[in-house]
Amino acid sequence: MNLSELSEQAHFIAGQQRVLRAHWNRYGNSLIQAVTLSKASLHLTPASGTDDGLAFWLFDHFLIRVTPEQAFNGHIFNYSVEARDDENRVVIGRARLGDDGVLDGSINIEEREAVLNHFLNIISGIYSAIFQATTRGESLTLASLAQHHAAA
Repeated sequence: MNLSELSEQAHFIAGQQRVLRAHWNRYGNSLIQAVTLSKASLHLTPASGTDDGLAFWLFDHFLIRVTPEQAFNGHIFNYSVEARDDENRVVIGRARLGDDGVLDGSINIEEREAVLNHFLNIISGIYSAIFQATTRGESLTLASLAQHHAAA
């Protein structure tokens, strides 16, 4: 392979990486706007100071994170939950971002409502576990939350 071919490949790779970063930023903007502008009372609050992605406090106790995978050219978003004062994270879902800006093959990342519905579908088991624990008067730990979400 000669210098010209390597340069051409490097240019293509750099361009693809810029596109992925732009898609991640658009997805983040769409999700944050959808959550904050939603008329529904979701009890989700964007968290600040997270270095590795997006995060939302749910009922000011559970932190829901959306993070891009750490692999080079990563197309996967990981959704996880953790409890306040607990460093453990439980992965609750994954989504694949296409080069075309479409999430899981059908969600346009620029359509806020679609992005929000996709996100809520992934975390719906968390809401269900919190609701059940609340109606039964039971404590809810991260471990039991993870078990309930896995069963949902």
